[in-house]
Amino acid sequence: EGSPVRKSTVTKLWHFNNNEKEAVDEVTGGDICCFAGVDDVSIGDTVVDPRDTRPMPPIVVEEPTVAMEFGVNKSPLAAQLKESTKVTAPQIKARLEKECLTNLALRMEPGSVAETFKVKGRGTLQLGVLMENMRREGFEIMVSAPEVLLRKCPETGVNQEPYEEVVVDVPTEYQGVIMEEMQAKGGMMKNMEAGAVENTQVLTFEIPTRALIGMQGKFMQRTSGTSVMTSQFSHWAEYDGSNTKIRDKGSIVSTADGKATFYTILNMQARGKFFVDPAEECYAGQVVGLHNKEPDLTINITKEKNVTNVRAQGKTAETIPPKVQMTIDDWLGHMDTDEVLEVTPVQLRLAKKSAMKGKK
Repeated sequence: EGSPVRKSTVTKLWHFNNNEKEAVDEVTGGDICCFAGVDDVSIGDTVVDPRDTRPMPPIVVEEPTVAMEFGVNKSPLAAQLKESTKVTAPQIKARLEKECLTNLALRMEPGSVAETFKVKGRGTLQLGVLMENMRREGFEIMVSAPEVLLRKCPETGVNQEPYEEVVVDVPTEYQGVIMEEMQAKGGMMKNMEAGAVENTQVLTFEIPTRALIGMQGKFMQRTSGTSVMTSQFSHWAEYDGSNTKIRDKGSIVSTADGKATFYTILNMQARGKFFVDPAEECYAGQVVGLHNKEPDLTINITKEKNVTNVRAQGKTAETIPPKVQMTIDDWLGHMDTDEVLEVTPVQLRLAKKSAMKGKK
């Protein structure tokens, strides 16, 4: 509405008969049809008769609330898989542009550095689904940590941030856990009622979007997978300038390239949990584990046991727990602002952003 009228010619016209699409010469009011020949259209545009150009009310699409940078994979292990068939910046750009044509809530613009693209969406779940689809199509990408988008209030000019309405369906025994986690992140309870299933509660909260990142995985861990969380955009409210910590534990970072060794992982079990198995290829700057304490810990994950001519005392075989398995959604809720996620058709790796600088 208010935009100039653009003239085009319809070259082909179809309508739908049951599940089939049939070519026709004309359609009438109430028909569901599709056509070809009109360029430069977007959702909300109205095709009108030149003699009566009054448009239909446009569709209102919710604005994006979260942004991430997609770019070329610059790790030392990039493009080494036979499944990786699309690894260049033009291929990534073309795929993102194609997605923006059909996904109404997505926006794309140039990134902060060369060969990166800033993608805006309606939450980490939507962007995570896009990444999962791309890796299955043979793409290798490197993405930054999720960043919540702010806006200027049109009336007062102050910075505002998005808030979400979160509904959690949880067994009564874990309701205290949910309330504790939400309170720690600044969430405000709006309602509590009995669930449809016996001994369950439905809790409704209002919480900033930035504080909600990573909460789904944390709830699943602390409630043994019994909680169900849903959220939707609620409103914009004034941003207080504070930063919400994604996690309260640091990373274990490799200082060398090579294969992880059983010896190092065994000796470092008391310091944290690991994301890699013995003999798995690693590189300097890769996050190989989660530290038990807040600061980051750097280790040489490739260090071997010193060989001597002294016979070792007989011991029972020692074992280590398996590595922590993480999905894309888990990584997006775990990664900090100084880290990047390497997404490949087979593996997911986390690395420090500083380790990727200057690499091509």
